[in-house]
Amino acid sequence: MQTVQKDQQIICRLEVGDEIITELKYLAATIPDQFGAISGIGACDDVTVSIYSPSRDEYVATRSQEQVELLSLNGNVENAAGKIAVHLHSTFARLDTSVFGGHLERAVISRTGELVIDLVPVVLGRTEDHQTKLQVLDIQS
Repeated sequence: MQTVQKDQQIICRLEVGDEIITELKYLAATIPDQFGAISGIGACDDVTVSIYSPSRDEYVATRSQEQVELLSLNGNVENAAGKIAVHLHSTFARLDTSVFGGHLERAVISRTGELVIDLVPVVLGRTEDHQTKLQVLDIQS
């Protein structure tokens, strides 16, 4: 992954074979005490997304190993006092134009990926929500 930073924005170009979440974790290690809002597009050929199933009380994963377009990547990355977290949702299109998406678990770039990260100099971290048992942003009032 190649990056350029201008003020509080980082522009990233992912290359063939880069795995999005892995690359973002490496990047987050270089920007301590920052929270970043991510948006992106690209092309992938090994993707795993998951959707939460309330009836099963678990995430159900779906894997695709075909060429797909990354239509939308949204989420955040943070380095809160050395603890790195990446939380992404994504939408993909197949060649027949059918669309699928969910919580991004894995995505390997097949052509290119283009991301923009807007940084906020804040330490938030994650905490477990007592009702949902999910790890949510720890926003103190």
